[in-house]
Amino acid sequence: MNYPYPQLDRPPFCWQRQSTPDPKVSDWIQTVEDGSSVDFTSIDITVLGVPLSRSSISASGASETPMAMRKLWKSFNPYHIEYDTDLTSLSVLDLGDVKQHVTDIEKSHQHIKEAMMSMRKYHPHALPIMLGGDHSITAMLVKGWKESHPEQKIGILQFDTHFDLRSLEDNGPSNGTPIRNLIESNTIDAAHVWNIGLHGFYNSKSLKEYADSKGVHYVTVIQARKAGITHTVKEALKQLSKEVDMIYLTVDMDVLDIAYAPGVPAGTTGGMRTDELFEAVYTAGSHPLVQAMDIVCLDPLRDVGEITVKAGVHVFLNFLTGVANRK
Repeated sequence: MNYPYPQLDRPPFCWQRQSTPDPKVSDWIQTVEDGSSVDFTSIDITVLGVPLSRSSISASGASETPMAMRKLWKSFNPYHIEYDTDLTSLSVLDLGDVKQHVTDIEKSHQHIKEAMMSMRKYHPHALPIMLGGDHSITAMLVKGWKESHPEQKIGILQFDTHFDLRSLEDNGPSNGTPIRNLIESNTIDAAHVWNIGLHGFYNSKSLKEYADSKGVHYVTVIQARKAGITHTVKEALKQLSKEVDMIYLTVDMDVLDIAYAPGVPAGTTGGMRTDELFEAVYTAGSHPLVQAMDIVCLDPLRDVGEITVKAGVHVFLNFLTGVANRK
């Protein structure tokens, strides 16, 4: 078996870890050392880069996100002062990136699906966090989980400006279709999807009607603000926990207002603020049924002053803070 299983390449960028009483995130997150075997039983969290963006409807450099986020790990401490939480209580391993074909999106998607299956085979107790990549990767990752655990009912908690329910006939397995892909492939039940973050003029009426006809649950930004972000997310988790065996969290960074996230392929006005998204992912991370997470549609090539990449790293760390504080 190749490193550490065939679908993966080593991380293209690794910090030299320093032994210090006040580590940075770059000192805390482990990598697989050359020539060494991994004791996966000691790993709580795995990080996997999924650098695919050729399947994006909008021109996108989201394939650069895993590298960009890794490079910013040195700018963050693994301690969250607002929750008084030391993240070094968690053992985190960077597995590297899923192998991608230069032109064959279908082959790249197959590698992504198989990578999830390998993660479930070799370290099923570890919670995987995937750094995309465009949103098409979510369908492949969830399909890989379902194939590994066919007996499980999977719920989707989605923070997104868009439904991602476009027609597969028109768009194929793109970043506009992952949720519809999962519904129409019978991987998930439409009623087990909760989308929080829709707003403004960025979804067609026909997609809203499709969501209604299938029973997809959704909460707009205005509704979430009126009810409270934490309350909204907790209600979604409460309902899902009654109906599913695991919850997959997918965070599309375009859920943020463009003022907070200039580096996304489809930036919009009127979206969430960063503090609202950080609160949302912390709440999700605190729930024991949330067993996998991805961050998608972040484009470092469009970013300004690393604003969006820093927000992405903060989302990643806020989710882990929630995990560390699970009761």
